[in-house]
Amino acid sequence: MIPDRLLANLPQYAYTAEHVRENEPRIAKMQHIDMYQLMELAGQSSFALASKLWPKAKTILVVCGRGNNAGDGFILARLALERGFKVYLHSLSTAQDYRGDARLACEKFEQMGGTLVKFNEIDLAEIDYIVDALLGTGLSGEVQENYALVMGLLNQLPQPILSLDIPSGLNADTGQPHGMAIEAAVTVSFVAIKQGMLTGSAKDYCGEIYLSHINIGELFARQIRTDTLINGPHFLSRLSARKETAHKGDSGFVVNIAGNESYPGAARLCSEAALRAGAGLVGLICHPQNKMTVVASRPEIMLLEEQSFVEQSQSRVSKADCIVLGPGLGSNHWAQRMFSATMKMQTPMVVDADGLNLLAKAPSFRHNWILTPHVKEAARLLNCSIEDVQSDRFEAVKCIANKYGGICVLKGPGTLISDGEQIIINLTGNSGMASGGMGDVLSGIIASLSLRSDNLLMAACHGVYLHGKAADLASRDGKIGMLASDLFEHIRALVNKH
Repeated sequence: MIPDRLLANLPQYAYTAEHVRENEPRIAKMQHIDMYQLMELAGQSSFALASKLWPKAKTILVVCGRGNNAGDGFILARLALERGFKVYLHSLSTAQDYRGDARLACEKFEQMGGTLVKFNEIDLAEIDYIVDALLGTGLSGEVQENYALVMGLLNQLPQPILSLDIPSGLNADTGQPHGMAIEAAVTVSFVAIKQGMLTGSAKDYCGEIYLSHINIGELFARQIRTDTLINGPHFLSRLSARKETAHKGDSGFVVNIAGNESYPGAARLCSEAALRAGAGLVGLICHPQNKMTVVASRPEIMLLEEQSFVEQSQSRVSKADCIVLGPGLGSNHWAQRMFSATMKMQTPMVVDADGLNLLAKAPSFRHNWILTPHVKEAARLLNCSIEDVQSDRFEAVKCIANKYGGICVLKGPGTLISDGEQIIINLTGNSGMASGGMGDVLSGIIASLSLRSDNLLMAACHGVYLHGKAADLASRDGKIGMLASDLFEHIRALVNKH
């Protein structure tokens, strides 16, 4: 009955709110469960989770809105009363205004001696935890002022908040707040994980995520199709193994076109990441000013001749298994020459950073590349605003993949990976990655893993997962001050496990 913590027992799929609303009654009927019984199960599992997380709690505050999410809250409040808790329940509606299952849940709460109280009747200092049952997944439009005022007050309190199904005010499909949203310490989602909880701004609101199947989740997942999947070992195919007789040529050749004046670090980080992720050879074409700087710190990186590449004559780049274009590339004349020469190649590519900015100015379409924009670069690729991208990251990642071809990796909290049809949400990684060079490392990893993966989509999924996992391991000593180069030892360990 106690819900599963998301990362401890990862589901394979995520759904829109409409997916769940439309199919939940049918799946429940197949299990001979009516909708009020589902509400009871939601309240019971939520209370069980809260009791596990805060076993010493004796006094709670439950805040309810007008709909069925309030019914879940009433049931939790009733169960707390039955266990001898002191329960404050504040509603933004009157008991007479509730309808259907929520009305029944309210009546049962009152039959147990529960009452609705005003905020000025609550001793906030004695509260152990707060239950958010205000809005649920059905919200459309901006949060109303009276709800926003309550949310603002709750967010300022020191006690942890448990949100039921989703933090109130958060869009279940996009992860964006509707003007205001509850900042939960814990969210328990019912039946299925809602896709918006796993990406973008949602990371600031959901806290620890748990999933309660309420007796229909497993059948729901088997019956209801979705194109949104969750990245992880259950989804990833195994990387091809290296034979004991392998030599460097067997392990693949990655060429990095990167590192304009003043940007030797980007070229260095990307190139070493490709080596650490298993490429047998890594060549680099960088600005002449940076050659000695890069090679002095990592002599395993080969320097390739720029002029022969530009002229497409006897260039070793033609032998590359994968090209990385963009880290620290810049936008000056040198960068334009490198970009133009690379775009003539038919080799599989990973395009990042300034390579994406130049691509936005000269759009092209091909199937054999992986584009890795952050939100600002995504906005340039789509010729829209950053706000447009963030308002629906799922739509943005699919649009880029369909407009430019290949695979798009939309970086950020809850990185999204898409081939234009399905979307894979990545859950590894942390805020310690908010430092320079992390994207350069990711590009090198993906390029290297493309040599050992079944296809470019799987290479992107492997790369993003391992990159985030390496960052999680590197963050054990703290997230603040973590450097991109701190990931290298963990990348090596992880690729040997996978």
